[in-house]
Amino acid sequence: MNERTDQSPTILIVDDEEHIVQLLEMNLRTQGLRSLAAYTGEECLQLAATEPVDVILLDVMMPGMDGIETCRRLKQDMKTRHIPVIIVSARSEDEDRIRGLEGGADDYVSKPFNMKELYLRIQAALRQVEVLKSLHVSTYAVGPLLLDTRRHLVTFGDQRLDLTLTEFRILQQLMGHAGQVVMREDLSYEIFDKSPDELGRTIDVHIRHIRKKLGQQGISGVEIQTIRGEGYMIESTDR
Repeated sequence: MNERTDQSPTILIVDDEEHIVQLLEMNLRTQGLRSLAAYTGEECLQLAATEPVDVILLDVMMPGMDGIETCRRLKQDMKTRHIPVIIVSARSEDEDRIRGLEGGADDYVSKPFNMKELYLRIQAALRQVEVLKSLHVSTYAVGPLLLDTRRHLVTFGDQRLDLTLTEFRILQQLMGHAGQVVMREDLSYEIFDKSPDELGRTIDVHIRHIRKKLGQQGISGVEIQTIRGEGYMIESTDR
């Protein structure tokens, strides 16, 4: 893996349209950000695994491997699953947004996008990484479930639970307030810096994904409850 030569965050732009890549590179440069470019899903996977990438901007509609499949593979790879992925799509329908999030994306932006909004999304993603590094408490436990922020690791006995950065942050927030209701509004602003109305069903999708992963690995003794009209709560079910 190549060493970083400066402290500027590096954004990997993945889009098969060269003029969009050039536009993004120019705008990111004015914000003091470095950039790398990939024009296919395969090239994205290679660069993300070998270069010091901080955030990935990933277009959905690409020939060959599309953005959703590329995102899935990024999140399945131990080398790249911690990198925040922001899906960029020309389609804004709610189903496409959910499909992107189900593929493991941490955020979603629709084309044509406002550069200021995109920059704020990138900053929000970078901030989540820094928040995990700066937490005074590094380990959390609820029932048999353990979360370690230093190693970006969630375990259940000898099993490992693989989560995206956003899923990890949501679970960390819930486990940090185990047995208490964490309000949707608090999660929205803490993790996305957006209001619940702006996010729509985004948090619900991430919560559903966490539950699905817990269930797929047969992890018991812990439950994430939806508190209607308020938020979510995690608690141990072992008595």
